[in-house]
Amino acid sequence: MDDREIMKRLQDPFLPDEIEWRVGSTNGDKTKGIALAYVTNRAIQNRLDEVFGVFGWRNEFREWKNNSQLCGISVKVDGEWVTKWDGADDSNMEAVKGGLSDAMKRAAYQWGIGRYLYNLESVWVDLIPAGKSHKMKAPPKLPAWALPEGYSYGVKPVVEPHQDIPPPALKAKYELFKGSMEGFESWVSMMQEKGRNYREMEHILQEGLNKKKESA
Repeated sequence: MDDREIMKRLQDPFLPDEIEWRVGSTNGDKTKGIALAYVTNRAIQNRLDEVFGVFGWRNEFREWKNNSQLCGISVKVDGEWVTKWDGADDSNMEAVKGGLSDAMKRAAYQWGIGRYLYNLESVWVDLIPAGKSHKMKAPPKLPAWALPEGYSYGVKPVVEPHQDIPPPALKAKYELFKGSMEGFESWVSMMQEKGRNYREMEHILQEGLNKKKESA
């Protein structure tokens, strides 16, 4: 991939189930709050795997000031490591772990991953009690421009079997999951018949790889 293609792939929108929502500001009686969208760390890791390969990126953490964490995400460019840093304070829940997670999200934004979420308009949602706090009754839906191409809520995209060529990232992920390329074309055809696009296929394979790692 050239630089433009890498930039586009990094900045591509994520599927709704790769986005997590948190409550920001609330009204006085805590019945409504502003929904804030973040890319999950697993989705960030998957995106970096897809674009740079599992050996083409790395992350590292450093303590910063008192209760803050810095995360640096490095990618290999022409044999050299290039790093971008950002940080976050410890979170209210699982303080250090939450701070590390938030720091990585912010470092990923430095690379353009999930940066489009900053352009979402503020959306007020209904809140319900959750222990000593509150949570969203239901997360909001993302606007069309913040969804992967061809994706629509409740509607499966129609993909012609020979409309285009499966991307290299999909082939690599299939081979990594299956151990060979045997049955790849049949599997892709089956997924297309179910209305899955290439991005969703990559997501399915990545989830399978994640489960393998967890059970290993």
